[in-house]
Amino acid sequence: MGRIFFNEDPNHFVFSRKRAGYDRITMDDARNFILQYKDTQITDFFVCLGASGPWYDSEKTGNIMDTYRRWVAEGKTDENETNIVVSSVALVEKFDRDYGTSLQAVWIDTLREIGIRPWVSIRMNDIHEAGAAESILHSDFFRQNRHKNRASHREPAGYYEYALDYMFEEVRAHYLTVIEEALARFDVYGIELDFMREIFSLGIGREYEGTFVINDFMRSVYALAQDAEKRWGHRVRIAVRLPDTPEKALRFGFDFFDWTENGLVDVITVTPRWASTDNHMPIDLWKKILKGKNVTLAAGQEILISAYRRRGFPPKYNTYETAVATACAHHFQGADAIYLFNYMDGLPEAHTHADDLMFCANRKLYGKFLRTAGDYGLAMASHRRHVVTYSDISAVGVTARRQLPVRLSGEKDRPTEFSALRIATGGVLPSQKIRIVLGFVGEDGYQKEDLRVFLNAKPCRFIEECAPCAPQYPDLRYFSFEAENSGDLAPVAIMEIGLCEGTTELHWAEIEISEKEST
Repeated sequence: MGRIFFNEDPNHFVFSRKRAGYDRITMDDARNFILQYKDTQITDFFVCLGASGPWYDSEKTGNIMDTYRRWVAEGKTDENETNIVVSSVALVEKFDRDYGTSLQAVWIDTLREIGIRPWVSIRMNDIHEAGAAESILHSDFFRQNRHKNRASHREPAGYYEYALDYMFEEVRAHYLTVIEEALARFDVYGIELDFMREIFSLGIGREYEGTFVINDFMRSVYALAQDAEKRWGHRVRIAVRLPDTPEKALRFGFDFFDWTENGLVDVITVTPRWASTDNHMPIDLWKKILKGKNVTLAAGQEILISAYRRRGFPPKYNTYETAVATACAHHFQGADAIYLFNYMDGLPEAHTHADDLMFCANRKLYGKFLRTAGDYGLAMASHRRHVVTYSDISAVGVTARRQLPVRLSGEKDRPTEFSALRIATGGVLPSQKIRIVLGFVGEDGYQKEDLRVFLNAKPCRFIEECAPCAPQYPDLRYFSFEAENSGDLAPVAIMEIGLCEGTTELHWAEIEISEKEST
């Protein structure tokens, strides 16, 4: 039985439908969106209620619906008629008027009908378009309090510095109001505090003292959840999204030790931020830390993938094979569930070019993934590609984590040194073959015959030079090597790469696992 946690963001549904030509969302459209997830491995569905502010008619805080209606009255929607976000909000507002309810409420009811546990998710510090003087995405609170940012001692000099600072009591009070209303309005299995939008939530230089402020905030949230339990007559669980490593979470000011020791949270999702899925998260370490605690550990994976932050080469979408590989490795390391962020459905007619057509737009492949990724055995038996990636954010004082690129050199027919890369693959079946694919820069300075590759201390045989395939960087030279599978390959791989003569740089590395060809 697989277990997938699924996050649906506040605007993807209407954004994609608007791009596909919809001028109205019907009740059938809203329900069918959820019904497509019936009979998948999704057990818990997180409905994100908004970005900077709620995407429904809130009675306690400003919300995007009020902003849209104000823009209409002021003629600003005419000025922004080509803005896909503005026209998407129009679809939401029209649906609410037509049916007298919100999309979120319809989705929650439909999820319950098909046996998937509904959650609501609150983005605790969303700052999309924060640097713009005005945006429809800005909540009234953000617009009126943007000076209460984490760099309030000076002018913000970077994107994350626009994030609001929880050291201000007004910021904490605002988000408690948002949480309180969400728990009063929606009857759900639980509420998620998405601190990864954004984890930069404490003033620069005040992260340590802010830890105690956040701990008190979490106790207030817990009290609100208990009040909601009395209202709805059932438990209301609390989930949090946190960074990939325990050290990083603490350095940002998020003391999950306190929360777990005092029973304040039920689910911890550890995750990258956005720019790449992270295939090197220490899920096994998290599992040991949480041993004996009544806490579910979910491993978050992103739809984007990249070896590192390479200038001029933005991240690309995962393929089915790279995404199922990430899930397989997380299962092996002990994750209780796979958490999918930005793995939302794609409509082929909403995409304008091939690079934008992720596998989620292929209905058959999308369904297969959602019926596979939550189960270790099924993921392990799949054709998969384990890519060396990186961690896309870091806290002050925490070393940025990436394994690539590396420089290789050799002389007198021997490598000067070997570079070693680590990647968890999970189990490898005796029936599977293993291929290593490495991407190097440049045409000069080395010969492919001088490359030496080992996998877990066993030499690998050169196969061929191969053309790049998604999501690899298109400008590199790729060489493939065969690794022996004698049935006892460890589920954590160490690749050693050396060069006997010349110099080059390695910018991509992956381990492909697939079925052996029948003879």
